[in-house]
Amino acid sequence: MLTVKNLSFAYPKQKPLLTNVSFELAPHKITTIMGANGSGKSTLLNLLTKGLSPTAGHIYYQGQDISRLTKKDYAQRVALVQQQHQLYDHIQVRDLVSLGRLPYQGLLADTPTDAKVFELLDYLELTALAERDVLSLSGGQQQRVWLALALAQNPALLLLDEPTTYLDLHFQYQFLELLQRLKQDQNLTICMVLHDLNHALRFSDELLLLKDGQLVAQGGPKEVLTSERIKQVFGLDSQLSQTVAGDFINVY
Repeated sequence: MLTVKNLSFAYPKQKPLLTNVSFELAPHKITTIMGANGSGKSTLLNLLTKGLSPTAGHIYYQGQDISRLTKKDYAQRVALVQQQHQLYDHIQVRDLVSLGRLPYQGLLADTPTDAKVFELLDYLELTALAERDVLSLSGGQQQRVWLALALAQNPALLLLDEPTTYLDLHFQYQFLELLQRLKQDQNLTICMVLHDLNHALRFSDELLLLKDGQLVAQGGPKEVLTSERIKQVFGLDSQLSQTVAGDFINVY
């Protein structure tokens, strides 16, 4: 799906934010990027979305260097749900989601609401909110709208930057369960940045662990989130507990 080879990034005359990072996103899996603040997570996500250009190395989408793809072509393959959003006043849910169809219609064309938009509103239980002002919605509802906007691009790869940050605990689990359902129902490949160790353990198929701009571990959640690695990356003592309800990490 997406292959990263020897990727590095630094702003001019500054220390590198990423150094020689290589990995491959497994298709139809949920991969979570984790690391302490300043480890390079957001920089990596910006590189994957063509928001930044690498200082060295390459990113390949299905074998093609993404630097050779136009933004419009790439937007038909890869979509991003950002951590923070800029909203215009008085924009309705349906109109905002319709903007996700722009890669297929051209920036200067009208953006009529097509069948894909109605399908997504129904799938994400937003039909009853279609004519509501987005700013009038709850945090959980707004996050589903932003997800619908990204999915309207009909991507094969969905990227998310800390999607649970502004949600309460109930909506965090609800949203992450929704991502699992999307992976199954729409054969999506998903890559997201998370901070919560137990969320990553429960909802991820693969983990990428960053420290000081370097990839220090990758693999299955239980393989990556060992007590030794959690101590190395986060400076925390921890223990993996196994219960009937599932596995969880105790931090102390």
